[in-house]
Amino acid sequence: MNEQPEFPKPKEAGFWAPKQIPQTSYTIDCQIDPAAGQLQGHETIEIENRAEKPISRLALSWSLSDDQSAEITAQGRPVQISLGAGDLLIVDLPEPLLPGEIQILEVDFSKKLTTHREQTQHTLTGWHPQLWWNFATHSAFSVRVEAPPEYTVGTSGYLDLESGHHRQEGAPSFGIFLGKDHQALEQKAGDVRILCVHTDRGADCARMILTTAVDVVRFYREHFDFYPYRSLTIVPGVDKPMGGYPVATAMVAIHGQEQFEDAPELHWKWITAHEIGHQYWGEYVLEKDRPAWLWIGLGIYADREYARARNLGMDRHRGLMQRYIDGVRQGLDTTVDIPPERLAETAFDFNNVVTHGKGYSIISALDCVLGEETFGRIYRRCLQRFGGRRLGRYEFQAMCEEESGQNLEWFFEQWVRSGKYLSYQISSEECKPINGRYETRVRVDRLGGLKMPVPVKALFADGTQQIHSTDRLLDTHILSFESSTPLKEVKLDPNEALALVVPPPPPTGKELNERLRELPWTGVDEKARELFRKAREADPEDANFWGVLGLKAYDGGFYPEALEAFRRAVDLTAKGNIWKFVATVWQGHLLDLLGQRDEAVQCYEKARELDADETMEHGQYDILIDTRWVLERLKTPFERS
Repeated sequence: MNEQPEFPKPKEAGFWAPKQIPQTSYTIDCQIDPAAGQLQGHETIEIENRAEKPISRLALSWSLSDDQSAEITAQGRPVQISLGAGDLLIVDLPEPLLPGEIQILEVDFSKKLTTHREQTQHTLTGWHPQLWWNFATHSAFSVRVEAPPEYTVGTSGYLDLESGHHRQEGAPSFGIFLGKDHQALEQKAGDVRILCVHTDRGADCARMILTTAVDVVRFYREHFDFYPYRSLTIVPGVDKPMGGYPVATAMVAIHGQEQFEDAPELHWKWITAHEIGHQYWGEYVLEKDRPAWLWIGLGIYADREYARARNLGMDRHRGLMQRYIDGVRQGLDTTVDIPPERLAETAFDFNNVVTHGKGYSIISALDCVLGEETFGRIYRRCLQRFGGRRLGRYEFQAMCEEESGQNLEWFFEQWVRSGKYLSYQISSEECKPINGRYETRVRVDRLGGLKMPVPVKALFADGTQQIHSTDRLLDTHILSFESSTPLKEVKLDPNEALALVVPPPPPTGKELNERLRELPWTGVDEKARELFRKAREADPEDANFWGVLGLKAYDGGFYPEALEAFRRAVDLTAKGNIWKFVATVWQGHLLDLLGQRDEAVQCYEKARELDADETMEHGQYDILIDTRWVLERLKTPFERS
């Protein structure tokens, strides 16, 4: 007779989150009385264990206090509840939930609502106990809401008239909105029910928002092959036209609807498309990374495509990029991939500058690199493959590489894991007649640290146009165009899809060091002199930087620049540091090469007085700088061999 496996008792099994999260559904009946500030409810949580191990302990996002209560039973038996950290309830099941089995929790709960007498709107999230896994998951909801008759109710679900329940599938959260003396407009976009709750003053705005929402849902469905939810509820936000936010799954708020005339029509159309776009990213496809630049950027890409298709202009999207560009100009560290502790210590508006501004800039740049058709396939495949799952940067990069057939580490390394910025400019353009046709040559120079191909459009007198892209490996690229008529205009980034920082700000010390490392030790070209000019403008107080720059400027034959670099290295170096001695010797070398022997001797004398025991070897020139070398230079001028 086979013995059954012995599962651990609940007290012996700590909380753990399975890789395959249990299938969960919530059936909730709640009564809300805003005037009394009270919410009461009963919920049934059905849990199916899809993992390969039994589950004995669950966590609920809820707390017990004077303002909140909860009583829980499992399979009709009371369960042991303990308080966890961070407003969590720890529930030990009477019997382990075995793989493939279903258990049901019954929860009676109550919550006090913070209200005041004049309050007419109530937006509720986190209003019921919900299973917690430390990240969002999809669940099914069926919620019946009882509220006083003077309140209009909007929820995250579509109303089933027979049961009176609001239902939604594949939802990480469920929101409720109550508006006293509010009205609701309703319309369908295919089988998607769209409800727009509004006040009397916001009626005109609500009509425009609703019409736009229907058009947006239809557009997204055509563009991305589907819309993820059967309903969408749009509710009022704060009393100022400043944007909006996703309240919960299938519920968005749009601010300032009562000030309809204070914002242009474009604003209302764009913000509607913007908030609906986030139903795909953050609700249907769940976020994995923090900061959440990826799903923010992908959501903004959706409303950008709508804005382009409906000729709404790109002002809003350029404005998002400008936030990031302004941050670069202010010298802010715009590195996206930073640990949570650094994010918490950030002193500037990281959400607007980096998460939104740079997040969208990254997605727009990637679309530009891969092309509209390829990126469109990637976008749709991510939606298809990651619905109900968490999408992070590494999964997204893998999908992009799989679809494009390219290794894109160079792109994500620069854009995500560094503060490098994109700066290219057209330095010259020339059009000449050759054998009855015209040849146009356009020079494009890289001014920033970030390297990527940038499109350049040439428009000719007969109305024809050509688009070529620079090579990311070239700092200076000469693009050639051949045409039958003369050049009329040339434009960098013709679709305005790139966050170009032109002119670039003065480089930071970090950027200067990165540029210095990129310069070779031998065979240095004009880049050394260009870096010297930038360094003189930024004036970094780093003796090692100036000493190395002096060596590389010397290699390129830029003797005056090298001489000044070594002088700066000496000035910034304390006595006893190797650069005090070596940079003084190198000043003597350069003065010898410049024909200023008397001054060179003075430098060698100063170096000898330092009596340095330090040595520095320059293997590329077969030179060992030490005291003996200095004595030889006092006798014989330095010559470059």
